[in-house]
Amino acid sequence: MCYGLIKNNNVMEEKDLKWVYGTILSAPGMDELVKLDFKASRKVILLLGEVIGRGLKSKGNGLPECVEQEMLHELQMISENFIARAGMTELEKNLRQL
Repeated sequence: MCYGLIKNNNVMEEKDLKWVYGTILSAPGMDELVKLDFKASRKVILLLGEVIGRGLKSKGNGLPECVEQEMLHELQMISENFIARAGMTELEKNLRQL
């Protein structure tokens, strides 16, 4: 099931959560590209990659079950891009093998 948002101590059901995500993600301007220019430590980049990866693999948290596969793939590519730009591709690969 697709759970994630809590309202009045009740977890939303899959159909409701899909509707919420669908509504938010289809709002005007959500398809516009945004250029991000920021600096973060390698530690933060590594942790961000881990959070994105775990979130994409986790079932029942709402995201993987409720959004298009294309968006999940784009998130994975963003994570991989951050890791590569921080020069930690090999480190991240070795950590996954543990």
